[in-house]
Amino acid sequence: MDYENRYTGIGKVAWGYFFVFIDFKINSVSLLPAFVGYWMFLSAIHYLKEDERELGLLKPLGTILALWHGVNWLLSFGGASLSGLWQVADILVGMVNLYFHFQFLTNLSSIAKKYQPEGYSLDAELLRYRTVLTVLQTAMMVNAYLAKWLGNFAVLLSIVALVVCLVVIIALMKVLFELRRCIGEEEAER
Repeated sequence: MDYENRYTGIGKVAWGYFFVFIDFKINSVSLLPAFVGYWMFLSAIHYLKEDERELGLLKPLGTILALWHGVNWLLSFGGASLSGLWQVADILVGMVNLYFHFQFLTNLSSIAKKYQPEGYSLDAELLRYRTVLTVLQTAMMVNAYLAKWLGNFAVLLSIVALVVCLVVIIALMKVLFELRRCIGEEEAER
């Protein structure tokens, strides 16, 4: 696999996380639709699968998530959403989402371990952010289902989780861009 594929793939992952977790809306329509992030992940998998073959196994799950978020985005123009219609579907999509990001970041950590310069710990940082992100997403899912019993405490938990999630996503993107820079420098040395 050549350097350009690796460099491009890691960049797509970093920007994909921006689209998936950062959201600005006008009325109910997202200006940064999550499905774009998932399509970027799918594109990154194509670029990175030679370095980490297990990434290819995530394509069906990434496609499901891209389609789910794409349909939700289209429905948002009419003020509708798939979320909340079927609790079982929401739970299944939430679980697919948790697994996808957990495994995706695990695989990216393996790639980082191969290409990071000596003395760097980008692989360990990716694993740390993977774990924090998994815990945060799980807590937000549970909080959403317990909100009617938790009342105002659920609102406070949501705000805290969202702020921490924002910090983690920014830190995760920083690590991914650092990995991309390391890959670029490795190629420049050749």
